[in-house]
Amino acid sequence: MLTIFDPLLVVIALVICITGFIKRSKMWMQGKPDNENIAGAGRRLWDFIVYGVAHGRILREAYPGIMHLFIFFACLIPVLVIVAVQAPFTLPAMPGNVLSLFLDIVGLCGLAGIALAAYRRYIQKPDRLSDTKGEDAIAIIWVAAILIIGFCIEGLRLSITGEGAQWAPVGAAFSFIFKPLPQGFQVTLHSLLWRVHFFVVLALVAALPYTKFLHLITSSINIFLRKYGPPGVISKIADFETAETFGVAAIEEFTRTQLFNLDACTRCGRCQDNCPAYLSEKPLSPKKLLQDLKAHMEEKLGGNPPAAQDGAEAKPLVGGVIETDTIWACTTCLACHAQCPVFETTVDKTIEMRRNLVLMESNFPQEVQAVFRNMENNSNPWGVGAHTRGDWAKEYNVKLASSGEPFEYLLYVGCAGAFDDRYKKVAIAVTKILQAAGIDFAILGPEEGCCGDSARRIGNEYLYDTLVQNNLAVMQGYNVKKIITMCPHCLNALKNEYPQHGTNFEVVHHSQLILQLIEQGRINLKPASQSMKVCYHDSCFLGRYNDIYDQPRKVLTSIKGISLVEMDRNRDRAFCCGAGGGRMWMEEHHGKRINEMRTDMALDKNPDAIATACPYCLTMLYDGLKVREKSEAVKSQDIAEFVLNVME
Repeated sequence: MLTIFDPLLVVIALVICITGFIKRSKMWMQGKPDNENIAGAGRRLWDFIVYGVAHGRILREAYPGIMHLFIFFACLIPVLVIVAVQAPFTLPAMPGNVLSLFLDIVGLCGLAGIALAAYRRYIQKPDRLSDTKGEDAIAIIWVAAILIIGFCIEGLRLSITGEGAQWAPVGAAFSFIFKPLPQGFQVTLHSLLWRVHFFVVLALVAALPYTKFLHLITSSINIFLRKYGPPGVISKIADFETAETFGVAAIEEFTRTQLFNLDACTRCGRCQDNCPAYLSEKPLSPKKLLQDLKAHMEEKLGGNPPAAQDGAEAKPLVGGVIETDTIWACTTCLACHAQCPVFETTVDKTIEMRRNLVLMESNFPQEVQAVFRNMENNSNPWGVGAHTRGDWAKEYNVKLASSGEPFEYLLYVGCAGAFDDRYKKVAIAVTKILQAAGIDFAILGPEEGCCGDSARRIGNEYLYDTLVQNNLAVMQGYNVKKIITMCPHCLNALKNEYPQHGTNFEVVHHSQLILQLIEQGRINLKPASQSMKVCYHDSCFLGRYNDIYDQPRKVLTSIKGISLVEMDRNRDRAFCCGAGGGRMWMEEHHGKRINEMRTDMALDKNPDAIATACPYCLTMLYDGLKVREKSEAVKSQDIAEFVLNVME
């Protein structure tokens, strides 16, 4: 049925498609050059197969996962069959009848997927898909047309020839539609539908870079190029002395990879469904942020700037395209990245815009000004005198590094452990556990400084860099090799971000070390005085940032009498306490309070206690319990305190 013009039509469709991708690539290339290492082709190819082809992350949600899987393979497999048939080399052959049955089943699954998609978008109407209905309708109708016309062609063939119906059950069902028609008309209709099918498929090929189908290519590439290593690590500003600007104030100041990310977003909305800011009615949707940036990229870098009206200038990126309240709403919890099927994140882009606001505009929440000043003057957010940093340890015979005595571990106490009255009790608990286990450790005392995590994630990279340099000078002076932290934010900074300054410390969180001491028999635990039902809250910086989920749970379950009950949102889907990204030091001016929402999730399980492994989480959940008037009935404790209470 091919004509002499059909190869030309194929070429035209491919040219239109390639032209579209070239146009989009020109937008991406207007970003700043990347310094990302994309080595490891084998691992990347495997990830592409697992997450791109096999839908590793998409299938975490059964309904949309199966729906997408059916549609995906209904489109992919026929293409592969055509390529295999046209291949200039011999491929393992599948018997024709078996192939016919296989393709029939694949097509039927595709129709089922289309039906599921239509039902989900236009009957169920989930909030996260509310802004994609029009474009989704076009995509659904387009793919449905390809599948239905294909089955009509097969049905006409079976009606005309009467051969092979048993190997094409779906086609056979369609054939009954055409049997009453005259055979001559069926032949003509078969030829016509074949041509229509050919044109619809070619049109889809041509439309790939111009429609929702773009993500078929960009998402796959995004998976292949994804960043390895600890997630959420913030890029370093290379040189404060020569840089003329800091952060991102214009779309082209994002990196090429970050601009490509905008086109890789599938708009599935899983980030939005798991974003604590969005769910607490803050002015932030990760999905909308990406889509707003994408629209701005197309307007500014795609050669289609919006028409100027009355001489008005185009909106600025920061404070215009993306409102400042949106930028400050993010807790940097990384839920968007953890749930995204194609490994997108908004955190890196948010931090870059914060850097511009802080370092270039001095535009940040008023309450943060005091926090910056306190960090600058006393190296802690509270502004307590730095000389008192080690006072909590004086009566516990804790070795100071400045004593000159050798030590194996540095216990990096952190600002909360040194200055917050509630978390000093955790520092004491950790100290007693380490001493009981015979761990040789020391603290820096007044020589210790803030790790700088909050400063960095608020956007004050200059202050962060100063704090890092001060800490490194002290630590290197004592030849520190191993570090114990009690704060996941300190853990992430020292372990994952300080290496940007050339360090290579061995850093462990106290939950990891305590579990190791229990398993080695270096500390012995007696049963709890009474049975307790305990909810464990996953810290974002312990879990999603550092993949530490099991160790705190194992510490708790190693205590006889404690039964662990999981909140509905747990592990990589855990709900943030609301304090990350510097939000600990900012007021919540919009919507509900995140910490109270998380507290309610725990109280829904009727626990006797809520366990944490982070000073921010402990503070936020304790405050939540007080608001709910449950602070007496439900304990809020760090896992180290649970252990100390039952330690022999």
